[in-house]
Amino acid sequence: MLQRIFSEAVDANLSKGLQPFYLLVGQDLLLVGESKDKIVQSARQQGFEEKNEFTINNDTAWEKLFDQAQSYGLFASRQILVLTLPDNITTTQQKQLAELLALSNPDLLFILHLPKLTKPMEKQGWFSQIATQSILINCQTPDVSKLPVWLQHRAKAMNLTLEPEAMKLLCYSYEGNLLALKQALQLLQLQTPSGKISLGKAQEIIEQSAQFTPFQWIDALLDGKIGRATRILHHLKNEEVQTVVLLRVIQKELMILLEITRSPQAIKGFQPLYNGNLRAEFDRLKVWQNRRPFYQSAVNRFTYTKLYSLIQTLAQLEKQVKQEFSDEIWLELERFGLQFS
Repeated sequence: MLQRIFSEAVDANLSKGLQPFYLLVGQDLLLVGESKDKIVQSARQQGFEEKNEFTINNDTAWEKLFDQAQSYGLFASRQILVLTLPDNITTTQQKQLAELLALSNPDLLFILHLPKLTKPMEKQGWFSQIATQSILINCQTPDVSKLPVWLQHRAKAMNLTLEPEAMKLLCYSYEGNLLALKQALQLLQLQTPSGKISLGKAQEIIEQSAQFTPFQWIDALLDGKIGRATRILHHLKNEEVQTVVLLRVIQKELMILLEITRSPQAIKGFQPLYNGNLRAEFDRLKVWQNRRPFYQSAVNRFTYTKLYSLIQTLAQLEKQVKQEFSDEIWLELERFGLQFS
């Protein structure tokens, strides 16, 4: 039976001995890279001196791959073959892959990286062939609900203790970017000998990293801090963040704002946003605790006319982005931000 583990459990699994096949499933750069490095390091300690990597596609030189897999003998060392597989494996590729994996022997270790694993893929011959001898490592980026658990596990391994609010802030600031989150933890480890991380220290590190995110821009807008929002927007432009990403993020936030202020009664455009059910709506939509004050600030300032105007302007900006490719859009985004005051 196929054994499935999370990336955090790789060390413990390797301590029990090597398996002939490892399947890294997911596209998180940090988790894939770390898992692969740990397997390779463990294998090297057991005499696997050579490592070769191949990407499987329509141009794959299968003859070279087969030759490499069979290059064992008196003067050859034990080797690791790392194969990066495509999203959709063609019938021809499946056949070649099955023949290649059949060459498995004690001196040959396979690491296969799959961007995703589907049910149909699990029924393919090559997969069934190796399933009982494989370890599947989940390398998917943790979603909002699982990120705190991942962060807590990583912090503990680094002898760091995070205050609850510090953990929430780090999760929010680096959601979807584990590489940046890892770097932030390393900075905290260097600058905090006690290992006890307060909310203030976490805020300090995030600012020090000078790695502004679209979420920080959004929070500044919702909070009515237009000067800060403008500064962050300039940083994002210098970091060559795609404007379409900013539009998607702000669109999501405005829709949340519209959702949490649904009034049970008929409304008029000039009326303030309804705030009688915010806590329940925050809970239902799983809004981070440390983000709720930003929404509350916007609710206190906006009318429905203002909110509808922002949504309409956003639609016009999106149309402009798809039709034009100039720096003018950044000026338009800055003007758009002024409407949040």
